[in-house]
Amino acid sequence: MLKKIKITELRKGMYIHDLKCGWLNHPFTLNRFKLEKDSDIRKIIAAGVKSLEIDISKGLDVFVEKRKPQNTKLRQAVDQRAENKPSNITAFEELGKAKVAFAQAGEFITNTMANVKMGQHIELEQVNPVINKLSQSILRNPNALLGLSRIRNMDVYTFEHSVSFSVLMMAFAKSMGLSEKIICEVGIGGLLHDIGKTLTPEKILNKPGKLTDEEFVIMKEHVVHSRKILEKTKGLSQVSMDIAAQHHEKFDGNGYPLGLKGDQISHYGQMSAIVDVYDALTADRCYHTGKEPSEVLKLLVKWSGTHFNPSLVREFIQSVGIYPAGSLVMLSNNHLAKVIDINQNMLKPVVEVFLNAKTRSYVPRKTIDLSESEKITILKVESYEKWNLT
Repeated sequence: MLKKIKITELRKGMYIHDLKCGWLNHPFTLNRFKLEKDSDIRKIIAAGVKSLEIDISKGLDVFVEKRKPQNTKLRQAVDQRAENKPSNITAFEELGKAKVAFAQAGEFITNTMANVKMGQHIELEQVNPVINKLSQSILRNPNALLGLSRIRNMDVYTFEHSVSFSVLMMAFAKSMGLSEKIICEVGIGGLLHDIGKTLTPEKILNKPGKLTDEEFVIMKEHVVHSRKILEKTKGLSQVSMDIAAQHHEKFDGNGYPLGLKGDQISHYGQMSAIVDVYDALTADRCYHTGKEPSEVLKLLVKWSGTHFNPSLVREFIQSVGIYPAGSLVMLSNNHLAKVIDINQNMLKPVVEVFLNAKTRSYVPRKTIDLSESEKITILKVESYEKWNLT
């Protein structure tokens, strides 16, 4: 017997008959299966499913589970996701506020790093207003800030990496249905995760080329420096601390500084390892040009199970989309466009058209929601550098 239920009623032991979303929009191999793990519930939440169909002849009924709740924390996470209804604010409408929040965060971390270098402590009261502006923008529409994080100055990488890292962590947490409190805590951890680089010699930090073995040993010490600096910050949560202390640990135990493995690394530490590599590889540096986001996402998948937790890699891809905000794409009508917002169908984002690729002439900017267009599709991802748009 089939029954339609809300996402808040979903429990282990139920048999999923229909997720009510396309196969490309969820991470499961099959469309019908018995729900055995809490982590699978989080994946369904992350896919944006609001209601679904279960078969109570093959699994548990909703009423049985209401009398015997199995996981209070997971229940709270599901409820939080259900309460966080999708905002009607588009990325374009959010862009103005996002620019202000992004700029203020950049100014804050620049000043904070300068102050820490002079021996001053970090005051959490000064961080909170900055993170609140970023998190509120993320909650309204994460793609405005995600798009801005693609615009980087290679001369101030350390500062802008901290802001971009923070934005990506908050978008990741929001996509997973985590609470607003956790979203803020991962944002703080992201903004301060590289604070220990204030004690790294500049000739090593900004070296335009590969570090020697001796230099790399010194560079790796920035994680320990970050932990020691942040231990002096009163009121800093363990979530924020884990991000700063564990963002270079690897799932297979080959990371640093402690060589932690698997679940020895906290959930947020595992998330931060993915975000750190994604942002570092997509950013332009003085010694290399950043890779396109779609290319880096393929590398994350390739490194799943070794560097990263595979299930978290899938959830991260859900949060940024197959074509992340800020990506440059070639459309089937031979127009170039920038991705400005992500739809539930990740293959059909909202784009802003601005260039005729055949004539290499600019066209009036126009926003197209590809999920509503049957004729226009994305052919491939393009490079900003190739089109001299950096």
